[in-house]
Amino acid sequence: MPLVGGYLVWIAIYQARLVPPTPETESVFLRTYTPNPVLDRFKADNVAQLSSGSGDGAEIGFATHDREFKPIVVIHTADWVALMQALRDDIVSRLATQGAEIVEQSGSAVDGYTMRYTVGKSQGTIMMGPLKNKPDFLLANTGPGSDHIAVSLRILIHEKWIKAENRGHARG
Repeated sequence: MPLVGGYLVWIAIYQARLVPPTPETESVFLRTYTPNPVLDRFKADNVAQLSSGSGDGAEIGFATHDREFKPIVVIHTADWVALMQALRDDIVSRLATQGAEIVEQSGSAVDGYTMRYTVGKSQGTIMMGPLKNKPDFLLANTGPGSDHIAVSLRILIHEKWIKAENRGHARG
C-alpha cells in the first residue's frame, strides 16, 4: 500500500504544478488577432476562404496556446509583396498596442516572416508565410484573369504563459 500512496502523492504534486490554459493565460493579442482586416483590403473580388484552428496545453510551470490561420484569397498580381508587408506591419502594430516587445524578427515578404515577442508573462512566436500560388482555386472560383492570382498563406502563433517563479526554466 505505501507504493500506491506515494504514487498518489506524486500525482497530486504533479497536477498542482500544472498550469491550465485559460483566457487569463492568453495575451490580448492572441485572443483578438485575425488577419481578416488586412486580407479584406487586398481582395480582388469576394472569393476567399479562411481556415483556422487552435490548441491549448497545460504544462508544469506554464500554459501554451496555439492559433493557426490558413487563408486563401484572390488578389491583384502586383499586390503579392505588399500583402505580406501589410500583414507583418499589422502584427507589429497590434503587438505594440498591447505593450509587447518584439525581441527578434527575421524573414522577408518573399520568404515569410518569423517574430518572437514578450508581453507580460507571455512569450510568443509568430511564423507567417510565404505566400503560395493556388491556380486551381482561382480558376475554379473566378475563371481566368490576367491580373488576379489566388494565394494561400499560413500564420501560426505559439504563445507560452509562464508562472513568475518558473520564468527562467520554461523554454521552447
